[in-house]
Amino acid sequence: MRASSSSLVNVVFVENGLVDVDQLNLLYQIVGWDAEEQRTHAQTVEMLRVSRYYIAAYAENRLLVGFARVAGDPYIAQVLDVITHPVYRRQGIATRCMQGILGHLRQSNYLSVTLTDGSGLSEFYTRFGFRQMYADALPQVWCGA
Repeated sequence: MRASSSSLVNVVFVENGLVDVDQLNLLYQIVGWDAEEQRTHAQTVEMLRVSRYYIAAYAENRLLVGFARVAGDPYIAQVLDVITHPVYRRQGIATRCMQGILGHLRQSNYLSVTLTDGSGLSEFYTRFGFRQMYADALPQVWCGA
């Protein structure tokens, strides 16, 4: 587990460490990825357990404000759940989470890395070396890094 601080927004980033599962489920609801509130505590614990890598961003008040993860097997990886609390957006949190993701990817020997994006923020992922695989696909499928 590594932790670092960002002087920009007083956020602490924790890699592969303890994650407040209830806050993570709430963050999914806040960003609209679990509007039906179907994620359970046990399912999210299992999701974290089987993830190859994850990074969580906490504000000074220990509020979970960002998250991202990598799932897959030793050969194929998928970047998932790059999310930032709406109040904390445009402060570099998702960028720092992606930097953690890229660090993990560089240390691994994956043959293929993909991500799926429905947000329409294609320029965000191209900054990190991802390229769109299918121009017409919705959500968009990206490969790279």
